[in-house]
Amino acid sequence: MIKQILNRADSFVDQNKRFVGALAFLYATSLATRSLKKVLGFLAGQFIPGYNLTQRYGKGSYAAISACTDGIGKGFALELARRGFNLVMMIRNAKKGEVLAEEIRKTINKDIDIRIVEIDFQNIQNPGVIEAIVDQLKGLDISILVNNVGKLLHGSFEIQNFTEINNLISMNCGAQALLTRGLISQLLQRKQKSAIINLSSLSCNQPMVGYAMYGASKSFNDYFSRSLSEEYKGRLDILSVRPGWVTTPMTDGINEKFFEITAEQCASNVLRQLGRTNLTFGHYKHQITAYFSELVIDILNNDSRKKLQNSNKSQ
Repeated sequence: MIKQILNRADSFVDQNKRFVGALAFLYATSLATRSLKKVLGFLAGQFIPGYNLTQRYGKGSYAAISACTDGIGKGFALELARRGFNLVMMIRNAKKGEVLAEEIRKTINKDIDIRIVEIDFQNIQNPGVIEAIVDQLKGLDISILVNNVGKLLHGSFEIQNFTEINNLISMNCGAQALLTRGLISQLLQRKQKSAIINLSSLSCNQPMVGYAMYGASKSFNDYFSRSLSEEYKGRLDILSVRPGWVTTPMTDGINEKFFEITAEQCASNVLRQLGRTNLTFGHYKHQITAYFSELVIDILNNDSRKKLQNSNKSQ
């Protein structure tokens, strides 16, 4: 049966050489165009200077950032303060927020206005919580929303408890959707452009053993962001960010973090691309990581699977 099919295919090619050649040429051209587009996109993202963000979004306006006393969120707070924005810190620990605010005033801008909104993001889906946050921010000229809050959950899915899974969904999916919905009207009503930066993760690129819930939630972040960027094209700059390993308290216990960068490096590279695209890996190291992870994902998953299985047996 297979031999007959192959013989017919050979016969078809012999009888239609020009047609098959044209198809092969078009396919090769398509592959070359895609490759060139990726290379040009990579070079543009890394080397073309970014916009003057205060000119684009408004001098004296506010950047609202969730979970910004540590990690990537803090990196965005520092970088946006350096670029001349006032800040709204949506955080769980007001004392840590005051410490960061004092650090920014001493080292970056003594005249910056910093507002602190206390919130436990694990409870954001409870009735009235998001409405209370929006009420506190009414009338404030918020030009940039950075949805950074997130929770990492790693390990075998079968041993993750219901509370951990619920908290991850609330923090990674619920917070991003609800904060965006709560503030999008304010962003749209401004005379100048506004922007939304949503933190996804490189883990949503490929299914990864041990990251089922985390990767799935980050896939939500990415799809949500890029869909909104189409819905509000020309009205809002919406950017999905898929970083790789970043030095943060959330990842302190994980070994073998390939091409790790600092939180400020992550934020600075993302901000340089804001307004120019709707998807970025941020730093060039993470763009490279994304490419090579596609090539070795099966090897990585096989290794992780063995480690998880051995860990489960020992418990």
